[in-house]
Amino acid sequence: MSHFTTTMPTMKEIEQWIFRKMQEEFARAMKQVLEVLDQQILEQRDREHYRVKDERETSVNTVFGNVRFKRRLYCDRRSGKHVYLLDQLLQFKGRGKVSPHLEETAIAFASQGPSYRDSAKRLEQLLGYNVLSHQAIREKLMERAEQPMPAVERRAARVLFVEVDGLYTKLQRSKKRGMENAIAVVHEGWEKIGKRVRLKNKQHYLHTSGGDFWEGFGDFLVERYEIDENTWLVVNGDGAAWIGECTSYFHQCLYMLDRFHVARDLKRFVGHLPKVWESVRRSLAKQDAAALMAALAGVSEQEIAEENRKDWKLYKSYLKRHEKHLDDYRKTLQVKGIDTSGMRPMGSAESQMRIFAKRTKRGGYSWSERGVRAMLWTMMRIKEAGMVVRTVEGHASMQATSQQPINMRQLLKNVTQPVKGCIAGMIRMLQGPKQSSTTGMALKALRG
Repeated sequence: MSHFTTTMPTMKEIEQWIFRKMQEEFARAMKQVLEVLDQQILEQRDREHYRVKDERETSVNTVFGNVRFKRRLYCDRRSGKHVYLLDQLLQFKGRGKVSPHLEETAIAFASQGPSYRDSAKRLEQLLGYNVLSHQAIREKLMERAEQPMPAVERRAARVLFVEVDGLYTKLQRSKKRGMENAIAVVHEGWEKIGKRVRLKNKQHYLHTSGGDFWEGFGDFLVERYEIDENTWLVVNGDGAAWIGECTSYFHQCLYMLDRFHVARDLKRFVGHLPKVWESVRRSLAKQDAAALMAALAGVSEQEIAEENRKDWKLYKSYLKRHEKHLDDYRKTLQVKGIDTSGMRPMGSAESQMRIFAKRTKRGGYSWSERGVRAMLWTMMRIKEAGMVVRTVEGHASMQATSQQPINMRQLLKNVTQPVKGCIAGMIRMLQGPKQSSTTGMALKALRG
């Protein structure tokens, strides 16, 4: 077998070859599907409304490669404008040259990082051809992120949970060295999916206006929820003054001091005292503010490292002022007659921010204001909807055609041809002069 291995194609080469052939077949099928759909529109259109002007060829880059197809240009007799009804039906601007699926794949890669350049390389490695440059991916991402979101149906809510934090990013080519991105994550509680627990109807708010954060967030909530004087907001934050102002903006609002930040700060002071630290951890886990303050009261100044003693006095005073914000919010809701079963302790703000920080701060990157906001918006929409963005491009214009539904399964069945396979000579090497070569003989053996 040693003489075989020198010219035998590797597993990687065979896989790559078959993948390219599959891409070609899929591209052909896609061309046929698009042209059949265009023909159906021609036959079903409102002839008094739309007149055929021309048939033009276009091309679009897809995950299968470049697909060239013909579609008809129509004249709208009422408006005098020229339209491609196929583009309207597919909710796709055909002159964009990049298919929505390919564009969303590229943007999803970019949102994962570490950079736009890396996402372009990964896309090329996956598809086998250089389809989008890193600059093009960046522009696509920002363009999509800035599209307006469609209106949503307002939901009723008795209690809403809000995690708030700020994310600092460095700026490039700006008088400011950096900017604070104020972010809020709002949800309706917790739900079990199998063994996992997830936030119910999680949504993100990125403050982009120059006004007050809570005013902007209030408008955001009103657009999505039927809020009245009976709606409660439970807000969790790291103790920043601007976050604590939430109680002055909403009628029924409970502010909670984020336990992660408190634990992190206290570890600096009492982490070297095992018994005290254990009491601190237990009190924070139970959201027992009284027990926490009692554990800290028993710590003498001499037990604190000398370089931390001044800060220790200030921090104890800070916690004393926020004692009510360390207690379990569920106690207050229960007094108000609200069922708290299924409600869990707050404290996911840091984990939420960590995901955004990983993309925007990794590698010491600096951003433009437009660029970092677009990236954050993109990541938020992916987390909410499982896709890059809910586009608001032109709606399907079925009014221009009959209301006859399109059966994609039947359509694909009609336009695709059965694969002849290797026996019929789909592999050129088996039909050419090299069929007797070592590689040709190996492929014949695989064919059987």
